[in-house]
Formats: sequence, structure tokens, C-alpha cells
Amino acid sequence: MYVKVLGAAAGGGLPQWNCGCANCADARAGRIAPMTQSSIAVSADGAQWVVLNASPDIRAQVQACPALHPRALRESPIRAVVVTNADVDHIAGLLTLREKTGFDLYATADIHDTLRANRVFDVMDRALVMRRTIALDTPFSPLPGLLLTPFPSREKSPCFSKAIRSGFRTSANRPSAC
Repeated sequence: MYVKVLGAAAGGGLPQWNCGCANCADARAGRIAPMTQSSIAVSADGAQWVVLNASPDIRAQVQACPALHPRALRESPIRAVVVTNADVDHIAGLLTLREKTGFDLYATADIHDTLRANRVFDVMDRALVMRRTIALDTPFSPLPGLLLTPFPSREKSPCFSKAIRSGFRTSANRPSAC
């Protein structure tokens, strides 16, 4: 299994635009590295990728990760996006991924309801972005050789959403050597 950490910062990234704490000041001064908001990419084969959470920083994250670069016009190795909750920090990047390239969008029914209730997400072409509903504690395979299991977490849901929080357990089937 291949895992790429695309971002590890909390909402707003590091430094946050409106924060003068020691970490944000150090990031601005170059004493520590800035970070984009939390997101990872996972692949069973290194060629097809699933992104967990589409942060608002997704364009910069894809740019910084050569494995996610397009190989042709309107093509992407990102075959799926899995949204683990309806936080703005995890769904806003979907608006960047709307540019006429298909992928499967996996989320719980509550998260899909939240996206459907916010008409701005209608920019994702339904003919290209297939909405796939997943259930908590039920494994699913967004890509061949990759198995994810969503599970409930105790964190609060976003104030604008009734969607339950979820996390994921991940496993990949290793191909046998010939």
C-alpha cells in the first residue's frame, strides 16, 4: 500500500491567516515548514489513487505530489475521493475537483445529504462524479486491492450539518509475487 500525506494541519493550515501563535509565527518566519490542511492519498498499486478528504488546499497538494499529476489532458490518477465528515475543511476541495474529470465520491448518506443541500456542490457534474453511499462499520473497496472501513467517531459534527462524524480503517491486499 502507498500512502501520501498531502496535508497534516488543522483547518486553515499552518500558518493560519488570522493567528499569531508561536507555531504560526515560526511558519511565517521560515523556522518551521508551513503545512496544508489534513488530507491523504492512498493507493494499492501506485498508479490509481483515492484521496481521503478534499481539503481547500487540494490544488496545491496535488501540485506537490507527482504521483497525483495528470498524465494526459483532462485525466487524473485520482479515481476516488472519500469524505470522512462534512467539515468545510474536508469538502471545500471538491469544488476544485469539478473540472470535467470523473471520479467516484464516497460518503455516508448524511454527508451526501449535506452536499446535496448546499447547491454550490452542484458544480460537480453528476455524469462524471459518481456519488457512492457507504455505511459505517461496513468495509468497501474504492479501488481494486484497497479496502476501507468507516467507523463512527465521537467528535462533534459541523454546526451546519447533522452528518455523523466518521473515521476510516484501511487495508490493502498485496498482489502475490510471480
